[in-house]
Amino acid sequence: MILDSILKPSDIKSFSIDQLETLCSELRSEIIRLVTQNGGHLGSNLGAIELIVAIYYVFDIETDKFLFDVGHQAYAHKLLSGRRKLMENLRRSGGASGFPDPFESKYDYFISGHASNTLSAALGIAKARDLKHEDFKVISILGDGSLSGGMVYEAMNNIAKTPNFIVILNDNQMSISKSVGAMRSYLSKLLATRSGLSFRKIFSNLLSSFPSKFSGKLENFIKNIISAIRGGTIFEEFGFQYIGPIDGHNLRNLIKIFRNVRDIANYKPVLIHTVTQKGKGYIPAENDNTNLHGVDNSLGEKYSNVFGKKIVELAAKDEKIVCITAAMKNGTGLNEFAKKFPDRFFDVGIAEEHAVTFAAGLAKEGLKPYVCIYSTFLQRAFDQIFHDVVLQNLPVRFIIDKAGFPGSDGKTHAGIYDVSMLQNFSNFIIMAPSSKYELENMLEFSVNQKRPLAIRFPKSEVSNFSSDYKFDSKFRIINEGIKNLIISFGDVFNIITEAVNISKTNPTIIDAGFIQPFDFESFYYYASKHNKIIIIEEGIWGGCSNIILEKLLSDNKIDVVSKIRFLNIEKNFVNHMSRSEQINNSSISAINLAKILLN
Repeated sequence: MILDSILKPSDIKSFSIDQLETLCSELRSEIIRLVTQNGGHLGSNLGAIELIVAIYYVFDIETDKFLFDVGHQAYAHKLLSGRRKLMENLRRSGGASGFPDPFESKYDYFISGHASNTLSAALGIAKARDLKHEDFKVISILGDGSLSGGMVYEAMNNIAKTPNFIVILNDNQMSISKSVGAMRSYLSKLLATRSGLSFRKIFSNLLSSFPSKFSGKLENFIKNIISAIRGGTIFEEFGFQYIGPIDGHNLRNLIKIFRNVRDIANYKPVLIHTVTQKGKGYIPAENDNTNLHGVDNSLGEKYSNVFGKKIVELAAKDEKIVCITAAMKNGTGLNEFAKKFPDRFFDVGIAEEHAVTFAAGLAKEGLKPYVCIYSTFLQRAFDQIFHDVVLQNLPVRFIIDKAGFPGSDGKTHAGIYDVSMLQNFSNFIIMAPSSKYELENMLEFSVNQKRPLAIRFPKSEVSNFSSDYKFDSKFRIINEGIKNLIISFGDVFNIITEAVNISKTNPTIIDAGFIQPFDFESFYYYASKHNKIIIIEEGIWGGCSNIILEKLLSDNKIDVVSKIRFLNIEKNFVNHMSRSEQINNSSISAINLAKILLN
């Protein structure tokens, strides 16, 4: 294999074009093998292979700064930058992260697990370079889905006249689901413009055949002709030299254009619009590039599936229910809702801030909006939650998926901060179901609430505890025991059950269900009957623990405080590995809980 001969990134520069095309084929096969074996992002990585190989061939990976947006396109880059052994355990403990990570390799220059941040970072890097009188290029691969995030335009508004700044727009018409919004329509028009296509073909041929020292003047001449016929592009209005659209899988043409752009970029920022196919070279991914965006090897019913079924049932009875997601229709279980209620489903793209304030507007007019979003992405909309929802006490319902340990997605997707964020708002209801039945009951409860609320659940298979109980904000008694009292939030009963078996103890076990408002009446009653109180939550300190401790101190319940042991996730960044490994390596592990029960 040609891939076997690459010991360092610069080795690729000695290859012929034929060898490079063979290398692309080998990378494609290797990525399919690794993702099938380990899980991970498939379609996006298969679509970016030729782009990455061309960048490695033309630019200086040792000197130039190379960024991704989003980083789920980066597997070929990792394979070419000395991490083949790490990639064997992709997204597993001790293996390569699924996203660029500067702590993993110097070739991952900037972390990019969330979308739309790279142009801002790249501009900062470029401006710092110029202030320090250094000489290198800053190159960003920008997925078209990231263009639905407003931060991209905030950066573009400041990029004009920045030299040696190159953006490669990887346009596959997808984020995870199909890209949405006016920018997607705009890119489609660029692709469909016949005059533009013919001129682009002429432009590519002319530009690649002229010496690089003439390419800048020639390009300006041709661009002036195109602009006179069809008007300039939005990217040109932002100050970019726009080139494209071009075939992102034509390696020979990419290399010719990148070589010429390398010189054009000395004078102004350049955006190269490449068109690629998500899942390229793997027929199942080409035919189903939404579901094969990533490969999940886990089995069983997920909380997101339970939510998806229940919200359809509720919406059939209540026409005021609407659902909003930020490019996560599949991941949040909304496929069926989108099919059955297309007028009441809104995918706003990768625009979490807009999703929240948009929902606030819907709630203001009497609708019942559900904002369905991963915990890690909810962080991006903290100000909108506070300013636009909470201050007006608007009943926006937040469905917080993937809350808790993130598993193989790692630190960029950790869902352990949401409760510590939301508990600051006294008018905010926060719930955490311990089973599929409790989630269904919480959803029924949520429909007619008159203030903001959240239901958070983990990235795991659902538990199936009995539904035969009255649902309200009071404690649910799971087991009446002696000496020790365990109060849990969310689906942590596997941990508790294992700890009880290890310790051979008989504690009282309570499912709190409601994090806020917390049932202090029941809490004080049970606290008085037990010697030790253990409170366990799949989140960092500052969530449930903070709510309880603040109240106890306010009520001067120092005797109760002395009985309590809080089990929270440590304030460390979460490395990628399985959820079970993350739990077992943390302070909320069954082993740790068992020790507390015995001491």
